[in-house]
Amino acid sequence: MSFVQIMDTDTSRLVTVSKTLKEVRAMNARNDKLLKDFGIDPLTLADQAQELLEQYALIRHCTGLSTERPEMSCLKELLFQRESKRLEGKLQAITLRSDIDSLRLRCASDAKEVARLETFLTEATEQATPTEAFEKERAILEKNHEVVKHKLETLPNIPCDINLDELIKNVRQIEEEDARGMADK
Repeated sequence: MSFVQIMDTDTSRLVTVSKTLKEVRAMNARNDKLLKDFGIDPLTLADQAQELLEQYALIRHCTGLSTERPEMSCLKELLFQRESKRLEGKLQAITLRSDIDSLRLRCASDAKEVARLETFLTEATEQATPTEAFEKERAILEKNHEVVKHKLETLPNIPCDINLDELIKNVRQIEEEDARGMADK
């Protein structure tokens, strides 16, 4: 192979690559214009939208789909997937709203219970004897207890086992002696 042939091969490759590059740039410019016409800025797309576009581009590249017109079945599948995700999101939102409503009801119930307990605590505090008054009352009671205890100690000691029959007999004997003593006088 001669030097000229190698140069021709390289040149033809460069020309082919250059043509391909021009076509890709033109296609990118056309795609950017289409996106602008629809009000879509590819730089501000959500990650999920970017991912779907990348998947679509990969599928088109792998399957050799025409670049002029997208295959309707692919678009339908893409739309079905989006609708499925939208419905799942809606179902999840309904479930979450239900959970939020039940949590709000529990919070309201708990708030009522807290208010009831605070009212009870306030009333109990109002009805309770303050510590100072309680201590004064306790001191007075202890003092009274000591006074009563002292009086009990000064009382004569009475036996606990009193035999009433014997007591009656002794009282009668004393009365008889008093009566005899009066008669003797």
